Amino acid sequence: MAHRNPVAPTTTLSINGVEYELLFDLDSVALAEDITDRPLLTGLRQKDISTPTVSLVRAMLFSCLQAKHPEITFPLAKTFVTRKNWSEIWSTVLNAWTVGLAEPDPEEDAAAADPKQDQSAATPTVG
Repeated sequence: MAHRNPVAPTTTLSINGVEYELLFDLDSVALAEDITDRPLLTGLRQKDISTPTVSLVRAMLFSCLQAKHPEITFPLAKTFVTRKNWSEIWSTVLNAWTVGLAEPDPEEDAAAADPKQDQSAATPTVG
């Protein structure tokens, strides 16, 4: 089992009154690629984003659920996607994808680690 970052950003999705945390990381991408048998990091096209297939929505939802909800099976995840909610699910999955695969910003991380350093950089010195 791959080790996942416990503080990686998640996106919340509510289905039938139950809150689920979606995490899209490289493990999720690999799982979705295995299910769909296609590359998703380099092969997700604008057409896929604007008019996804039901299979793609189901695969990516399932793979996003696995980090925080490993008890959910693929057959169960498929039942979560309906004609009524597929658009909301897809929008949330895409948000999880964007948040989860964003490259960290070293400057932002350094500023968060040392707020005084960030303040001193923003304050001009008089001399």
